[in-house]
Amino acid sequence: MGGKMKSKKKWLIAFFLMLILLSCGKKENKGSNVENKSNTEQSEDQLVTFKDKSIERVISDFEIISKENKIKLNNFENLKYENQNFYMAEITSKADSSYTISYQGIDIKGLVLKVGVVNNSDLAMIEDMVVNLIEVSDKRIAEDEARAIYTELLSEIKEDKLSNSAKYKNGITYSVKIEKTGALIFSAQ
Repeated sequence: MGGKMKSKKKWLIAFFLMLILLSCGKKENKGSNVENKSNTEQSEDQLVTFKDKSIERVISDFEIISKENKIKLNNFENLKYENQNFYMAEITSKADSSYTISYQGIDIKGLVLKVGVVNNSDLAMIEDMVVNLIEVSDKRIAEDEARAIYTELLSEIKEDKLSNSAKYKNGITYSVKIEKTGALIFSAQ
């Protein structure tokens, strides 16, 4: 009878050890699932500025945000000019206007809005197009903040110097330039 008791005792100990090992294994798996989920969320959270994103993602952001802001665009087209690579989309809601994405390899170098002719009657529409570009450049910037960035840049333009730029807290340099032809160029780099 003593042998049976020892055998049962060994069996119970082995059973409990297996139970403990199995339950620890499940906890480790749960922990790694939580870790994988947080890594996925973190990588999504890291995609805040255009510099962090792929070209396809920035084009998609332009399409989505432009639609929300009621700015009509043609599809982006891949262009090469003087050994430079660009994606450009004409803005159909404002003649002689376009958004351009400048890139080298897989890295995006800058976003540009070019408005060929600026009229007093178009100033509100042009401001909306600039705000659109700023919102695409950094997903954390809301419409009011984007308008404030643009207004501040414009307010510091002088007659003798028709351009202004400022590095924002997100590390992006926003600049505005008014050419002698009357064209407006706004960029984020």
